[in-house]
Amino acid sequence: MGNRYEILSEIGSGGMAKVYKAKDRYLQRTIAIKILKDEFSEDLEFLKRFDTEAQAAASLTHPNIVQIYDVGRENNRYYIVMEYVDGITLKEYIQLKGYLEWREAINIAIQICSALAKAHSRHIIHRDIKPNNIIMTSDKVPKITDFGIARLASSETATMKIDTIGSVHYSSPEQVRGGYTDEQSDIYSIGVTIFEMVTGKLPFDGETSVAVALKHIQEEPPIPSSIKPGLPRALDGIILKAMAKNKQDRYQTVNELISDLENIRSRTGASSEVILPNIKRDDMFTTRKFEPIGDEDLPKGQRRKNKETSKNGNGNNKYLMPILYVTLIVAILGSIGIFVKTLLGELVTPPEERPKEIILGNYVNRDINDVLRELEEQGISPEIKYENDDIVAENMVMNQEPLPDTPFKVGGITKLVLTVSKGPKMVEIPNVLNQDHNTVKFLLEDEYGLKVKEVSEYNEEVGINLVIKTDPQPGTEVKAGSEVTVYWSMGPEKKPVVVPNLVGDTYEQAVKKLRDSSLKLGDVFPEGREGYTGRIVDQAPKAGETVPEDTAITIYFEEEATETHGDPSQAGGHKTVTINLPNKKNWGDVVRLRVFEMLMDTGDEIELRDEMISTSEFPVHVAVPIPASGGVMVRVYINDTLVREETFNN
Repeated sequence: MGNRYEILSEIGSGGMAKVYKAKDRYLQRTIAIKILKDEFSEDLEFLKRFDTEAQAAASLTHPNIVQIYDVGRENNRYYIVMEYVDGITLKEYIQLKGYLEWREAINIAIQICSALAKAHSRHIIHRDIKPNNIIMTSDKVPKITDFGIARLASSETATMKIDTIGSVHYSSPEQVRGGYTDEQSDIYSIGVTIFEMVTGKLPFDGETSVAVALKHIQEEPPIPSSIKPGLPRALDGIILKAMAKNKQDRYQTVNELISDLENIRSRTGASSEVILPNIKRDDMFTTRKFEPIGDEDLPKGQRRKNKETSKNGNGNNKYLMPILYVTLIVAILGSIGIFVKTLLGELVTPPEERPKEIILGNYVNRDINDVLRELEEQGISPEIKYENDDIVAENMVMNQEPLPDTPFKVGGITKLVLTVSKGPKMVEIPNVLNQDHNTVKFLLEDEYGLKVKEVSEYNEEVGINLVIKTDPQPGTEVKAGSEVTVYWSMGPEKKPVVVPNLVGDTYEQAVKKLRDSSLKLGDVFPEGREGYTGRIVDQAPKAGETVPEDTAITIYFEEEATETHGDPSQAGGHKTVTINLPNKKNWGDVVRLRVFEMLMDTGDEIELRDEMISTSEFPVHVAVPIPASGGVMVRVYINDTLVREETFNN
């Protein structure tokens, strides 16, 4: 692929593409390449969306997302170059262990949700979240793959194509009905994934994809703890809320789901009584309401009929509003009744049986554990909120409500709320060794809130532009906002050398001279001839020029009349064109160089070079064949910008 990527082996195949392990020859790193299957190359609308979505997904930088490096096309084959992750899928990890201990499952789920929160903030929806699309690294870090592909898999038509029974197990009701899908669809799939992690089973199964799809629409999922006893009741509530049939009953954002998962994780030991801010206690197991099929979810042929049915009044919608009004009135009257009963109860209760009233002490700047022991003796159970703070020490009370010296009824309606410091927000520096330093910079700044200082060094072992080390080292905990130094490689230090004269030499003599001068052999012309007999008649760069070590030198042998076949471009001489990098703008570390030759007599255009090249390798020397008659026009593009146009004659 552009002579840059070398396919090593096939590592996976799906409904849309095959995945290969490959080597990036230029950056000297292992990568993964996903190549779309041939049937998709004929769908122009699909390819247009593919390019748009893949480019958007490439902008996502997150430690739990497989990074996309490049998108390209060669010989009508479309491909995506991405980070190679050495590990197994979450599906395989679950099957290996049978099921995951719920604390481990929560840790994995939070990382997955964090990645999706980043994607949703960029208006990118995955639409195919499932354990098979999550890779577990050797360090047990989950990474979501297939961003930029999954959205394309479900076209924006009235019906959805379910490619595999594996995907439908995790699809939301609106997805399997072919309706509009958004962030809530990803949240439903997360719920199913967590369900499978903690139970080792799927909530719905069947012999066909249609049977499974119908269960997503019609049946209630089992309570996870009924399958795996011992799970926290609060975790049951989280999973079932995420899997609510109606999108409005689910978490509205992934961040709400993260908040509840964090709440369980931080309250170890009180799992059955954790109060989740995003789940009402009364509704913990009643969020599995069936979502009515909306007109936008139906196939086009059925929409008109459905509307006519509504107009004719055959549905039950005319009874809905009165029922809602009655329910609302009953709820209001019930709330008023509870308040009045409480108030009257205090008035008629003998003084010695009424709630004890105390004067609150000052709990601010005291250790929360000491405060809790004191309050326990008084029969007070406070509500505790934890917040990060760069000044107040960990576990110290920062604020209280009501304020000190305030009268307070023990067991009354008013709650004592204490805000406790979690200390400064700490982040653990990730292992980013051998990763692209530009990607790492954005990762550390955007996701970890760190200040990045970059230092470039020559290095014999680490590929160009890859991270050599960080200071502090990976695994070190530092305060958010701290500075971290990223050392990245400029590759081996290349000394300037003088190009030897190869004209008149044989092939073997030229190779030895180049090796002795720390240079290497480049292209050999004419191409396609068996063996390199005869003497060299030209070279590029020319003898006496100064170039960096390891520069490739192009050589030209004598042409044979039988090999020209009447092609004028093969019958003349050659011109060495030296290409400098214009200083008019910052080109970055790597650019795309393309060189074209147009024959003036025929108008035919020939591509001489198309490759990604480091800016440190400029000036670049390109050999241009000149026909015996007529001339050629050479055009040079860098990153699609025309930087040179020149005509040459033999």
